[in-house]
Amino acid sequence: MLSNRLQNAFDMYDACALAADIGTDHGQLPAALLRTGRCRRMILTDISESALSHARAEMERCGLTSSVSLRLGNGLLPLRESCGMISILGMGGRTISEILLTGRDRLRNASLLLSAHTDLPLVRGAVKEIGYHLERETPCFERGRFYLLLLARPGREDLTETEMILGKKLLSSDSEALLPYLRHRHQVLESKLRGLLQAEKPREDQIDFTRKLLSEEERMISRLAADKRNVSER
Repeated sequence: MLSNRLQNAFDMYDACALAADIGTDHGQLPAALLRTGRCRRMILTDISESALSHARAEMERCGLTSSVSLRLGNGLLPLRESCGMISILGMGGRTISEILLTGRDRLRNASLLLSAHTDLPLVRGAVKEIGYHLERETPCFERGRFYLLLLARPGREDLTETEMILGKKLLSSDSEALLPYLRHRHQVLESKLRGLLQAEKPREDQIDFTRKLLSEEERMISRLAADKRNVSER
């Protein structure tokens, strides 16, 4: 059984003849995609042989070795074929952004499923830089932590600085975790603002921008809460 985060990733994955999972580690998501026929073949990569051995063991356990190509290498460099979809999950945002920027020539218009633990604005910026746009942003909650899954397609879309930080597609998500995620992020911004105000030399530009983000976050929360009330009253 997949974890909540990986189940959300599975649900967002395109059906395709060939897909690639970068930094695959245990290989549980690819195994589920192959078992169900969502993907017919997959390329699984990781940066170390010890990490790749976990995926190899999972494929052998599930009888899927004939459907996978296990490749050792950094980022997108091991990819030689055109894939329908490429997933990069469970890394820091800076690492994912570097993978996208340095390996953009290996994408070949594949759709992307991304999930970073940190630095989400860097990921959104990299998506824009490589000529892609975000179609969906879906939050989920697992083991006391929020995660955000990003689905990106070819075709550049401009983002404001605020959208780069808060996300342009979040409010269109139907995830039950959306409102709790927004409220959690609001608390993080409030904590950041307190730190800025208590600094020995407060930066007014940073204070003003953080207040702007808080105001936009409050607007998003109010709109979503109102939508939920309207639905419950019908």
